[in-house]
Amino acid sequence: MSGSFEKSVKGGTKIKLAAPKSKYVEHILVATHAGEAGVAEIFRAMQNRLRDSTWTIVFKALIIVHLMIREGEPNVTLKYLADSPTKLAISNFSEVQAQGTNIRHYYSYVLIRAKAFRDTKIDWVREGQGRLKKQTVDKGLLRETEAVQSQINALLKCDLLSNEPENEITLTAFRLLTMDLLILFGIMNEGTINVLGKAFGQASSFIAAKAFRTLF
Repeated sequence: MSGSFEKSVKGGTKIKLAAPKSKYVEHILVATHAGEAGVAEIFRAMQNRLRDSTWTIVFKALIIVHLMIREGEPNVTLKYLADSPTKLAISNFSEVQAQGTNIRHYYSYVLIRAKAFRDTKIDWVREGQGRLKKQTVDKGLLRETEAVQSQINALLKCDLLSNEPENEITLTAFRLLTMDLLILFGIMNEGTINVLGKAFGQASSFIAAKAFRTLF
């Protein structure tokens, strides 16, 4: 079994300038349904690919991890990374290297997703819609809104198409990031409206109490 997953990881992260093939990605996603053991098996096979010095290999490895989070068994990959963030360690890419900045920003975003899951126990992209609309301050409204904002901040740094030539790999990552961003923006709007509503409610209560004391 481990050998078959290793073959899919190598196949999905070939050096060629093309997006990971769906036949390899689909097989890797199967591993997430086996829980932590399956995810750990993938990351054992992925370790050398993430730490490779070739940007196409590393970028495609990060895309596959992103797909495991987005489309695999819910929460399993995020929990694994939240508990063991060093398993996502990549080579040291500098700004002067091809796609170096993009890789570092993409890597940071995935780690921030895992950190937000660690802190809130929620995959905000897959499970967060509607949560902040009715959340209370006592139950973590401000903390959870901050967790969503931190993911948006990290994601917006992934400006993949501005400074580097477009290609199938960066376009695939851009598509995934855009889908995440649309969801996170919607959740952030819900949280912001809720926070402002509670702030104005408190202000109104304070003004009413002050007026009452003035009158009586």
